[in-house]
Amino acid sequence: MRRMEMMRLSAVLALGAILAQTFVFANYTIVHRRTFNLNATFAGAEAIGDVAFDGNYLYVSSWHNAAGVQTVRLVQVGTIGTLLGTNSGALAPSGWSVTVSAAGSSRDTRLVYHDNHLYWGYGLGDGTAANTGIRKYDLNGNLVTGWAAGGTLTLSGAGVSRYDTIDIDPGFSGSGETLAVGVFGSTIVRRFDLDTGANAGNAGPIVGGATSTRDYAFAPNGDLYIRTQGAVAVATRAAALGTTAFNTPTTIDTWSEGPLQQAFVAYIPVNEVFFSGFSSLVLYNKRVSGQNKVFIYNVGNGTFVGVNELNGSEQVDDGNNPVGFPNTFLNASWGLWNGRMFIFVVNGFTGAGTNDGYTSGSFDRLDIYEVVPEPASMLALGSGLVSLLALRRRRK
Repeated sequence: MRRMEMMRLSAVLALGAILAQTFVFANYTIVHRRTFNLNATFAGAEAIGDVAFDGNYLYVSSWHNAAGVQTVRLVQVGTIGTLLGTNSGALAPSGWSVTVSAAGSSRDTRLVYHDNHLYWGYGLGDGTAANTGIRKYDLNGNLVTGWAAGGTLTLSGAGVSRYDTIDIDPGFSGSGETLAVGVFGSTIVRRFDLDTGANAGNAGPIVGGATSTRDYAFAPNGDLYIRTQGAVAVATRAAALGTTAFNTPTTIDTWSEGPLQQAFVAYIPVNEVFFSGFSSLVLYNKRVSGQNKVFIYNVGNGTFVGVNELNGSEQVDDGNNPVGFPNTFLNASWGLWNGRMFIFVVNGFTGAGTNDGYTSGSFDRLDIYEVVPEPASMLALGSGLVSLLALRRRRK
């Protein structure tokens, strides 16, 4: 009898091992949690341009479509816990807000979070020194005046004629993190000290890369994903040459679009920081009429996500389908909270728009998605555990 029980236990343990492996390498998907209408905050020609997350609070920044010097803002929206507990629809941000005078006429904005600070590039794509720059703020909305020149990295301070994008460069082989600045018309990655704003030494140029740089996205290993005019490519770090060199970029996707601003690429490190069995993702937009979507590329370092694109109309937890993204002014970021991985998408709108609701009309919006293992995987693992518990009860 005891031998029979041991055989059953061995069989169940073997099954449990198989089920555990099935869970690790199972498919996963992206679930639409919330759609918020922020049109009342970003009225008229002012539009949401980027989003960042500090592990608790969400922040958004704006750009302006009207010509001349315009007011744009950086806004603390609220905590992720509060937002997930709020129904989709019109939302008034509950936190602080700061404004600056920036170059308008569709000039861009970029926002990144790092180590309890926000780095905000505004008026990007303009060559007027007084109305474009990069600032560092603490999480209470205070300008860090000890960074760069009085808290602002100006064009002259960086020795360039314009800014187009920023991101955190994780470095290579422990070389240290820096603020990476991309410039249209150049394949050089300009890097600045995150604590002082001082020049930290350039990387590149990226040989063979297109010079129409629009956005950067770094993978945790230091590889650089580049959103250029009508393409996305990856330039891996040249290990033999260290932190300042990249290999010739490999194209991921190409299409035809005009010389436009508000183009993005984002790296979602699912494999590296969330679950090692799942492929990491590269998100990007296409500035082509009718392509109002976030496109998804699987990096290939794990099982692929079962979603190829996000168009904004995916059903949310409230039980309704939002209206799709009204235009191609998109951007995205990610973050971890309570052991869960979220993807945040913003969609800017430069018209009058609707200030309430989310199932029709056009409006500035913030969407929250979650990276989730498919339910069948969880059930399979659960059934294995139930079998083990049942056998234990029988033995008693």
